[in-house]
Amino acid sequence: MNRRELMKLTAGTAFLGGLPIASLAAAAAEAVDEQNPSVKELISSARSLRESLWKDRLRPRYHHMPPEGFFNDVNGALFWKGRYHLFYLGRTPIPGPGGQGKIRWAPVWDHVSSRDLIHWIYHPPVLRPGTISGGAIKNAPEPMLIYHAPGRGTCISVAQDDGLIEWKELPQNPVIPMHKAGDEFVVFDPAGWYENGKYHALVGNKNRRPGYEGDCTSLFTSTDLVDWEYRGPFYKSERKWTDIREDAACPDFYRMGDSDTWMLLMHSHQPYKNTTHYYLGKYADEHFFPERHGRMSWLGGQLSGPECLVDDRGRNIFFGWIGESRSGGESLSGHVPHVPGKNDRRAWESVVSLPRIMSLTSKGTLGIEPAPELERLRYNPREEKNISIPADREVTLKNMAGDTMELAVELNPGKGAEIGVKVRCAPDASEETSIVYDAEKKRLRIDFGKATLAKDVSYRGYYGCAGLPEESAVTQEAPFELEAGELLKLRIFIDKSVLEVFANGRQCITQRIYPSREDSKQVKLFSRRAGSKATVVKAWDMEQVMPW
Repeated sequence: MNRRELMKLTAGTAFLGGLPIASLAAAAAEAVDEQNPSVKELISSARSLRESLWKDRLRPRYHHMPPEGFFNDVNGALFWKGRYHLFYLGRTPIPGPGGQGKIRWAPVWDHVSSRDLIHWIYHPPVLRPGTISGGAIKNAPEPMLIYHAPGRGTCISVAQDDGLIEWKELPQNPVIPMHKAGDEFVVFDPAGWYENGKYHALVGNKNRRPGYEGDCTSLFTSTDLVDWEYRGPFYKSERKWTDIREDAACPDFYRMGDSDTWMLLMHSHQPYKNTTHYYLGKYADEHFFPERHGRMSWLGGQLSGPECLVDDRGRNIFFGWIGESRSGGESLSGHVPHVPGKNDRRAWESVVSLPRIMSLTSKGTLGIEPAPELERLRYNPREEKNISIPADREVTLKNMAGDTMELAVELNPGKGAEIGVKVRCAPDASEETSIVYDAEKKRLRIDFGKATLAKDVSYRGYYGCAGLPEESAVTQEAPFELEAGELLKLRIFIDKSVLEVFANGRQCITQRIYPSREDSKQVKLFSRRAGSKATVVKAWDMEQVMPW
């Protein structure tokens, strides 16, 4: 069948005229193939990829992730004309050194957008290959991206259409050239905002001025986006909060709602593996004065590359990069593409966290909740109430099993009890992941020491190059304390190998887990040292939203 015959066939067939869709698709492929012999191969490859994605029992189903594989830092999150936009560092093939058919994989800003924070569509990548992290310039009169170009410096691009598909680099780029020997500032990951007729940019993850050791970023200002003035260190970190080896990579800075409190969000490379952390404080006279410090990932966690946007409802919405802990192929760097049978797991190792609403509590601390839009994914609701949990016992919730679901659990801790929930449990308890609240230690903990029987999982904690021995973690712990008489209220999102746990609207832990058994889906409640009670447990299965 040629193209003319295909057009004649389809022109007179309302509702496909009884012709099976599969047959019509095959005919279309044959017709196009006459013009371009490679199309049939592309269609076959696409089908193979889709089937491979489905076969992976650990690939998340309702978290956003690119179909073709690895990405790292989330960048340039912004809301514009009714749509949420995310950019992140994907990889694209470019000619390698020496030619001869060799390629290398260069960072590129991949682009997705959504109207509801749930269903994302893909757009062409933006910015030139080789560009790395940066952000959107907040409150700018039109969409603008500020980013680091290795070997060049800080660059800016401006959107050319309301769909944010086409972008144009400033001809004056780099507007802030790379630092030189003797400069106290470091030109690296930037962030930006616009206020009172002036553009502001936080540039770099360190500042070399004596007395500003540790994490610190540098402030530049401009009235025209082209000529930038260095204003000095933006803030001073203190050792009561952070280690001197920490840095302020991937910074993001914004006001918390209508308050006079601002948030500086970033991640640190050392001494832990890509730890997301933040400051809350006051901003005046182009300086930031931290009053509180906190973290969003801890030893054993994988959350980094954070970014936040403000939508048309004034909500601060957080996204982060959830990495992998499974080995597979040469490394976990993700710079090598998918090779079937060799490094399948690394081929889709990166995940975007669920959107989180960041706010201030009445005590001035950080409030953190899953975006309410996620509730649209729920179906098949189940509920149990008033479940007694004897001391040092477990209760299996037979009607709550699953591996792609949300749990809402309210637990009355009882006096001195250590309480929690176990998820992805095998019937014989050979695999299980425990979510634990320890009132004595004032900690919320995920214990993943028994999460899998697989041997290719390693949760690296410290970097050896940071002066500490490398360490494999089996728990991730966050500070958390219930007030007197307060119930423990958990929102637990299980998505195959991703686990996100929200506690009482003021803490969240993100974890990767890799159960090897098909039947590791049970949910259990437990209480240690004393009895406790679950006032209510609700469960929902969650719709898949990935387009494959």
